[in-house]
Amino acid sequence: MEPITCLQGAQALVQLAEDDPDGEGLTNLQIQKILYFANMLHIGKYGPDNPLIRGKFLTWVYGPAVRELYERTSRHENGFIQAEVFDDILPIMKRNKEPTEEKYMPHVEVLNEAYERWGKQPPYKLIGISHWKKGAWRKSVRDDEEEIDNKLIKEEYHARYG
Repeated sequence: MEPITCLQGAQALVQLAEDDPDGEGLTNLQIQKILYFANMLHIGKYGPDNPLIRGKFLTWVYGPAVRELYERTSRHENGFIQAEVFDDILPIMKRNKEPTEEKYMPHVEVLNEAYERWGKQPPYKLIGISHWKKGAWRKSVRDDEEEIDNKLIKEEYHARYG
């Protein structure tokens, strides 16, 4: 199974937030954290050689982050990210939460699950979750350029969910 780009994952999360009648939208920080948790769920289900996201999460101060996503969304500071930010990205999900192609079914399922679990959590709570003492970020943090290994993410999944 091919991983998706962080921008495709972020685009799907923003779409879920915009379509949620009870949602307010997502900030850059919220997207980063929920995408990390989605990646953890995916790795937990399919193994460390099958991540949701192509590339690595970095151990930044506020928790796991993907540089490419930060660069795309950081100019919006603490405001909600709008779908237009990702207009040039090939979507993996339709407005009805269905994948655009069958091959994206596992990706869309895990993004939906992650949004349902963490999509309405405020940023400070998501930071606390990602900084968990038994988590991959905590084990990896040395400086804000360190990559988080997918094997540690799988360990975090099992420590959290058995």
